[in-house]
Amino acid sequence: MNTTKLTLLLSSLLFIFSCEGNQKENNFKKEIESSLQEQIQMQQIPGLALGVIKNGKVVYEGYFGKSDLETNATVSENTLFPVYSITKLMVSTGVFQLIEQHKISLEDEISKHLENLPEHWKHIKIKNLLTHSSGLPDFYVTEGNTSDADIWSRLTNEEMHFETGNQFEYNQTNYWLLAQIIEKVTSTPFDEFIINNQFQKGTADIIFSSDLSDNSFNRASRHEFDNEKGGYNISKIYGGKRYHAANGVNITLKELIEWNSRLDKNELLSDEQKNNMWTPFEFGNKRDAFLHGWHTYSLKGGNAYGFTGGSQTGFRKFVQNDLTIIIFTNGYKYFSPHNDIINRVAGIIDENLRDEKALVQHEILAAFLTNNIEEAIEKYHLIKANNPEAETQIEGRSSLSYESTLNALGYLVLQKNKVKDAIKILELNAAENPKSANCFDSLGEAYYADNQLSLSKQTFEKSLALNPENNNAKRMIDLIKQQINN
Repeated sequence: MNTTKLTLLLSSLLFIFSCEGNQKENNFKKEIESSLQEQIQMQQIPGLALGVIKNGKVVYEGYFGKSDLETNATVSENTLFPVYSITKLMVSTGVFQLIEQHKISLEDEISKHLENLPEHWKHIKIKNLLTHSSGLPDFYVTEGNTSDADIWSRLTNEEMHFETGNQFEYNQTNYWLLAQIIEKVTSTPFDEFIINNQFQKGTADIIFSSDLSDNSFNRASRHEFDNEKGGYNISKIYGGKRYHAANGVNITLKELIEWNSRLDKNELLSDEQKNNMWTPFEFGNKRDAFLHGWHTYSLKGGNAYGFTGGSQTGFRKFVQNDLTIIIFTNGYKYFSPHNDIINRVAGIIDENLRDEKALVQHEILAAFLTNNIEEAIEKYHLIKANNPEAETQIEGRSSLSYESTLNALGYLVLQKNKVKDAIKILELNAAENPKSANCFDSLGEAYYADNQLSLSKQTFEKSLALNPENNNAKRMIDLIKQQINN
């Protein structure tokens, strides 16, 4: 074959492969956006941003809705989202940068770097702060207007919650202390250290602020759904600067995508230190699971490392699949949507991560949360008929409990003051599971919430007959008897 023909053939093949790749990405995009629109409708999400990185390439980046329902501002690539506890991933990375520079060690006792600690804190190590295994008492975002001195005084006079290293207990004090250690070791303000060592200097795409009432920059507001009024309120929580290491980062999606790229390219940490950061901590109780500043998440086809922030944002790295998913939202009606979105998008991008159980479960939730109750029940029966194997263990797939799904759904709807719908869902569950004490216990709760006291008592008695050890049923029967007699 002559050179000209060979060149033409190669060009044709490259063109075909390129078209196939583009078509595949277009299919991904359509399926992802269809899934996101369904979530936005079902959960009444005000605003959302999603980034998907596969094999080092951004395969999806999208922006939807409003960053603030009061001002009608639109979500865009310039919108900063508060990522809340995803901030802890930057803190962990900063700690391992200092370890790589031999300035600190995981085994350092915090008393090596911090002064004026109470005696019962001095043995705690940096690794215990990172892994929430310190046993320290906690402080709260609602205490934002309380001075550091008063918070410190209260914390240092409280008893330890457990023996250091024994168990996991999520705690903001751990990261306040890590910020203080970083400042002491580097002689640099904590916020400045994180930005200078992990982000582009001088960028406006990342700002530290735990003050949600600050409107001085282009930030998505935090929306909280009010069940009573059937709409959103905008949160104005003030956490204070001591909360910066725990939840202070506000960042654009593009900037966090760039941060992820630098992490993948070993520009922030070496492979060795990333592996150390992602090594499970050995808790004394041998039950809890946590990495060094990162959560680990199990999904069919692989594990992911990352974190959830404020029940509204999520960051997941499926390292074995070379896939990273970043989701920002700023409100939801029913339940925190980030895990559902991440899992569905992961399955769209990589078939190995497609979880049939989760998909069926989502179908059921969507049926009840986007339709009237009669239509939802019809759709539920159709879903169950089309997925009879979902409750059994087949070919290594995790099973789905229809009973548990309906029970959780019933309580979810009940919490949103849709009592009549909750009763119908839980009546359906009891009818399908006539030997389940738990089904009748839940139904009894719904009848009680609807002030159907006699029916509630009868239902709890049915639950107690099925399970004589049901203490909740015993308590509720006694309570209802007192109310009926009065």
